[in-house]
Amino acid sequence: MQIGIIGVGVIGKRFVRKLCDAGHEAVVYDINDDQIEWAREQGASGADSPRGVAEECDTVLLALPGTPEVEATMEDGGLVDALTEDHLIVDVTTTLPETSIACDEWCAEQGASFLEGPITGAAPREGFQIMIGGIQADYEAAQDVLDVICEGHTRIGEMGDATIFKLGLQMRYAGHAAFDAEVVEYLRDHGVDPRPFNDFLGMDIWEKYFTGDFSPVIEGLGGLAIWHKDIGYAHEVARQNETAIPLTTALHEAYKASVRFASEEEGHASALIRYWETLNDAEDRYD
Repeated sequence: MQIGIIGVGVIGKRFVRKLCDAGHEAVVYDINDDQIEWAREQGASGADSPRGVAEECDTVLLALPGTPEVEATMEDGGLVDALTEDHLIVDVTTTLPETSIACDEWCAEQGASFLEGPITGAAPREGFQIMIGGIQADYEAAQDVLDVICEGHTRIGEMGDATIFKLGLQMRYAGHAAFDAEVVEYLRDHGVDPRPFNDFLGMDIWEKYFTGDFSPVIEGLGGLAIWHKDIGYAHEVARQNETAIPLTTALHEAYKASVRFASEEEGHASALIRYWETLNDAEDRYD
């Protein structure tokens, strides 16, 4: 297969490796020339624009930071104008659901097919999983490439449904991490070591909360920025539909405040725990 990839961040790089290791040809584009050069070193080839990727590949994967980047790539990057009835676009970016719906409409005007496929690597299930929104026939047409780039995939429903599912997943991930940070700080503020949660009870609280190593585990947009963005998207979708999500609203406010407590070298673990520590006027709690 010859597969296009637009966006060579942490997910795009994973796709490059997967495709090249499986003997397929990857054609990539990124606004950062260094990322394109990295992909070339893995065996991929580069294009000079999103349109250039579509002119070489019938199947194109979008792995971008969010809604603004996807919309700019489709319109300003010339991707839409290069599409034909032979094209299949799969967007693994977490966006607003209306972004997926708009992209689907733009592709349909050109006779092309579009699938939303937000990806997660944090589920208990091993590896990376993709949740698909779109028509069944397009999902079936994408099976071969999906089987290569991820460990599991499933169709959630119609266009927009997979994005709403992913936003719900992010609500759970972010809420779980935030609550664990609060529990750890609660114990430490009372002089109690929280590590027996894991060492004795076998729980899965993030070890970084115990060690004070807050280096980010995700390059590019970063874990804190991703959750801040996605919880904001979930909050916006809920507001539009008048869905009551009081706990997530509080979570969104906590993340908005937390971004002020992390440096550029630190991830979301740092922001959450340091925010709780600041509220409690805590001294350094790490060995």
